[in-house]
Amino acid sequence: MRGLLFFSLLLLSASCIQEPDYQGYPVDILVDFGENIPEEGKAGARVSLFNQLKSYTLELTTDWEGKVRFLSIEPGFYSITVIHSFRVGGVMVHYNGLKDIAVFDAVSALIRVEGSSTNAFVIREFYYSGSRTPGGKTYPSDQYVEIFNNTGELQYADGLSVLEHESYATGDNFWKNINDTIVVKMVWTIPGNGAQVPVGPGKSIVLACDGINHKDDPNGNPLSPVNLGNADFEFYVYSDTNKDIDSPTIPNLIEDLFVFRGNDVSFHVTGGSALAIAKIPGETPEERTAYINRHLVSKETVSGPGTRYYMKVATKYILDAVEVTWDEAHAVYKRFPVNLDAGYTYIVSGSFSGKCIRRKIKEIVNGRAVYQDTNNSTEDFLKDVEPKPKIYDN
Repeated sequence: MRGLLFFSLLLLSASCIQEPDYQGYPVDILVDFGENIPEEGKAGARVSLFNQLKSYTLELTTDWEGKVRFLSIEPGFYSITVIHSFRVGGVMVHYNGLKDIAVFDAVSALIRVEGSSTNAFVIREFYYSGSRTPGGKTYPSDQYVEIFNNTGELQYADGLSVLEHESYATGDNFWKNINDTIVVKMVWTIPGNGAQVPVGPGKSIVLACDGINHKDDPNGNPLSPVNLGNADFEFYVYSDTNKDIDSPTIPNLIEDLFVFRGNDVSFHVTGGSALAIAKIPGETPEERTAYINRHLVSKETVSGPGTRYYMKVATKYILDAVEVTWDEAHAVYKRFPVNLDAGYTYIVSGSFSGKCIRRKIKEIVNGRAVYQDTNNSTEDFLKDVEPKPKIYDN
């Protein structure tokens, strides 16, 4: 009797298991690594299939031929992401790829990946969300960018520029068909002759929107999470109205380009500001300005007649880039090419949450933190962490 009851329950359970309400299709993907990779290096690459409508991800790894097969994939629009790192001759190399596909039948897709190298300087923290005052007002003035020396040798940050991409990622990138180039609306540069801004191994510099102790300054916000009174530089916007407070103790960055020039530098608090750091050609500010002027591109304004001029920057001058977006849904509006950043990141808590993004620690070498840099922000960054400029323990 008990056996009959168990068998009946088993049949009932089986009948409750629902078949998928769609016809699935196979998706075969071949990863093209190019000719300069050993055959054994093609195996083990992570291939992710992201459903753009329902926001879920499937993941497999390639075989020794660089192939992978996904079975019974739900019809829809997907993004393919390839992430691969391995060591060749003692050097770590990174390969990244990105491609969109539509699955409404069996699909065979070829995705080319690009190798990339790492540089001495990386963006360690980007605090853009801002905070709220005790009265509930918004406060974006405590934003900052932290740049870290990720090597074991002394580096100099003179002439290093912070760039912001022209697009806020609310629609397709207007400049996506310009190869090996990004287009930016902001260029601010660290002053110096090449040997005046030393950054020690495993140390960083902080570039503050306003270089004050935001927690206790009369012009600050007691609920701000940061004290930027010891920042290394600040974004100071000179104007006749003097609405941007110039900290007397913090040196100013050089304003080379600021298309939407307002009373202050303010990054997009929701996450539309995609950042890069670069070494733009030019040994002096005058030479750098001349280079910028030779590489201006125009775009008609959306509302009303008019033209704005932005700068195009060759990707070979970019040292690091972080694709910051609003959320998962806006990640489809890619701005940086995959060799700069194959992924994206964002703050889940949203605007004025007092949270930031921070690069993950890869390893500790003789007490020095080495941060992960695979040129894929999805992999490299922590979301929604407390801002901790110049604290390298996590």
